[in-house]
Amino acid sequence: MAVKIDPDACGHIQDCPVQGLCIKLCEQGAIIEEDGDVKIVPENCDDCDLCIQNCPNQAISKA
Repeated sequence: MAVKIDPDACGHIQDCPVQGLCIKLCEQGAIIEEDGDVKIVPENCDDCDLCIQNCPNQAISKA
């Protein structure tokens, strides 16, 4: 099951306290930066949950 990002809770990269840590943590390329926003590539997600556990805004959850 892929993850989803709540756009209202996400600070996007510019306002993220950890500058897009979810992107840096995802070794599968399932979370990418696109035009300053965080985007999910569901087919790359391997359900490791690192992004969910480390998002300071609690904006990432299971879809």
